Amino acid sequence: MVMQPAHWLLLVLMITASAGTLLIAQEAEEVVIKRGTIEDDIYVAGRSVDVQAQVQGDVTAAGKRVSIDELVTGDVMVAGETVTVRAQVQDDVRAAGRSVTIAGSVAGHVVAAGEIVNIAPAATVGGWAWLAGREVNVAGQVGNELKVAAQIVIVSAEVAGDVELMAEEIRILGGARINGDLIYRSENEPQISEGATIAGDIIAKPVLYQEPEDRGAGFMFLAALAVAAIVYYLLFQAFSVAGAEGLRRAPLSALGTGVAFLFATPFVILLLFATLIGVLVALPLLAYYLVSLLGGLLTGVIYAGDTGLRLMGKAETATKGMRILSIVVALVTLLLIQIIPVIGALAVFVLLLLGLGALQLQIWRTYSES
Repeated sequence: MVMQPAHWLLLVLMITASAGTLLIAQEAEEVVIKRGTIEDDIYVAGRSVDVQAQVQGDVTAAGKRVSIDELVTGDVMVAGETVTVRAQVQDDVRAAGRSVTIAGSVAGHVVAAGEIVNIAPAATVGGWAWLAGREVNVAGQVGNELKVAAQIVIVSAEVAGDVELMAEEIRILGGARINGDLIYRSENEPQISEGATIAGDIIAKPVLYQEPEDRGAGFMFLAALAVAAIVYYLLFQAFSVAGAEGLRRAPLSALGTGVAFLFATPFVILLLFATLIGVLVALPLLAYYLVSLLGGLLTGVIYAGDTGLRLMGKAETATKGMRILSIVVALVTLLLIQIIPVIGALAVFVLLLLGLGALQLQIWRTYSES
């Protein structure tokens, strides 16, 4: 089966659904280390998370650096800047981050997305693997099909099923063993080493879209946006949460207000600049417009996090730490969606419109009540 854009949207939604459970973290500290034997599911978050325990259940974790190292009898669902899974996982793994490495054994399937994704030589995946990122390196064993969308794909693995690759640069190294077909979509011919073994056919498919030349700027933008959203929330906690609540109650009003403000305000500013006296009003209005664009996007991000909290039934009792964690999860979701052409940009634009409208309505309500 050919990997269509809808399949990659499904991949992102699967990771997003997993990430949503992070919002009910049982333990959220600066540094979290779990050892021994845990006879239940665990939900943890922190700047640094190390799960060195044997877990008789699922592991759900989020942090800047996350490492899962021992036996996990259930699923592993993890998001962070640097994610490493060395554990023996007896079910599935879903992982997202800037750098994701799978270096253990996974009995089920693996769904992973990030800037750099590695299936290490020591890794074994019992089921299929769906991977997405800027650079994806697959060097372990995959027990079923392998599907990858990236800018650069390097395969030196043994794959029991078909391999389907969509990338600008494809390298099949010596030692790679593909027991099914090699299906690829690329502007360039794949580089296949003489030592590679491909049991099936090599099939070229049409390129679905042109890969962006530089996705690094998008990652940096989202990282900066995460910091800004957290600072905005900490400085204006009641106001920012009220804006998200207003958006939840009246999304159509927020959308309409956002569209009107986004497109009408520049026209008004230009008219004011046309007159000498109007310049005195146009300059502060322009400043307000630019600040509102950022504030609107931050409001949209906080709303997305609040929606996750509500889905988990935690919105009414959410602590400050849980709110911050929800913002991080929302930004990770946006990061993943950027992998999908058109849809990623559209999602950010719609979130901007909703947040922009909600912000203006909240400012008006605050002014009216003062």
